[in-house]
Amino acid sequence: AANAVVRASAFFDAKTDGLTKEWPGRVFLNPPYAPPLVSQFSAKFREEFHAGRMTQGIALVNNATETKWFQELASCASAIAFPLGRIQFWHPSKTSIPLQGQAIVYAGPNAANFRRVFGAFGLTVLL
Repeated sequence: AANAVVRASAFFDAKTDGLTKEWPGRVFLNPPYAPPLVSQFSAKFREEFHAGRMTQGIALVNNATETKWFQELASCASAIAFPLGRIQFWHPSKTSIPLQGQAIVYAGPNAANFRRVFGAFGLTVLL
């Protein structure tokens, strides 16, 4: 249902197992937040970026800055945004608000543009 709004040219879900696919071009990642999947998807994001297949990427994750997976994800980032307040997640039949804050991690060559756009939502740090 979300892809009807986003209109991504490729969309991976639990059925298509995105961990086994290549992620070419521009990528948006909203990983499963449960362990160990959040670690696995964060590692895949970093791997695809370092391999050069992903040219730019945004990952929307919990701001679990103390975790190993977050530290490793941030290591490939050009910028990170920390929204003021919690993000309301859209679903066709409901809206949900997570129990903790989020971080929007950007990997790619356009960090200044990312900061210009996402700075309106909270603290944005260039790395």
